[in-house]
Order: sequence, then structure tokens, then C-alpha cells
Amino acid sequence: MKKLFILLSLLVCLPSQACDETCKREAAMEEHGVKFPSYLTASYCQDTSVAFLLRARESLQSYRDEKLTSGHKGGMRNISNFLKQRKQWLEECDQYLALTGQGRVFRDEATTQNILTAIDSTTAELDRLVASGGGVHAPASQAEMAGVRMDQLFMVVDNHRTDLQLRGQLVIR
Repeated sequence: MKKLFILLSLLVCLPSQACDETCKREAAMEEHGVKFPSYLTASYCQDTSVAFLLRARESLQSYRDEKLTSGHKGGMRNISNFLKQRKQWLEECDQYLALTGQGRVFRDEATTQNILTAIDSTTAELDRLVASGGGVHAPASQAEMAGVRMDQLFMVVDNHRTDLQLRGQLVIR
């Protein structure tokens, strides 16, 4: 009985070892000297990555299939800016998740880097097309190369999405 009483008093007196997201956030900000925006949470980052994997991917495929070959500079610039913005959001989330010890935005570092590199390649090619004048001034090979870069991005994103589905971590209804 005495041993049970001592054991119970030790459990009651010990501080809780669980560290929730707020605790991880505060520790990361203090340790790394950064300040995270208030909207940045693991849930927000999950939503951002899933939105990119599903909705952004679908929108980019539609542009690739229907508008890329037209060579209009405005559309190319819009898609390039769209990708740059999404990349910025994804990098912000990746940094937050890594510094708070909650993983990476796309499962692991290698996958995250592959997707971000594919985004960079696609935006660089679109920016080259815009700089060359787009439209009739852009050689067909340049538009074709931008299509190849987009296809590479789609392949990397699709591979990751399939991997998540096989692991039961992404359910599409």
C-alpha cells in the first residue's frame, strides 16, 4: 500500500511530458530565432499540400492541355506566378514543419525537394517563353519544352499522391 501511494504521488507530481503544437511552435521560435505567422499550423500546412496535390494539379493540367500551345504571354505569366506563389506557401510550411519537428510538407525531404525542383523548372521554362515574347514569336520547341517540364512536375506530384494513397494517408472522395 505504501509503495502504491508513493507511485501515485510521483505520477501526480511529475510534470506532463506531452508537447502540443503550441509548445513545439514556441520552442522552435526560441531555438531558431524565427517568428512564425499565427495562421501557420500543421493543419494549415496539411491543407496547403493537399490542395496543391489535388486542385492545383488539376488546374495546371487543364492549362497544359488547353492553353499552353496557344502561346499567350498573359496565361504563361499567370501560371508562372501561380506556381511561384504555391511554392512560397509550400516552402513556408516545410520550414515550419521541419523546425517544429512535425515532418515535411511532402512526407520527407527528398520528395519535398523533388516537387519544389520540378516547380522551379516549370516556372523557369514559362518565364523564358514570356521573355521571348510568347505567341507567334515563341518557337514551337520552347512551348513543347514548357509542356515537358509541366509533365515532369505532374509525374512527381502524381507519384507522391499515389504513395500517400497506398499508405492510406490521402483519401479522395
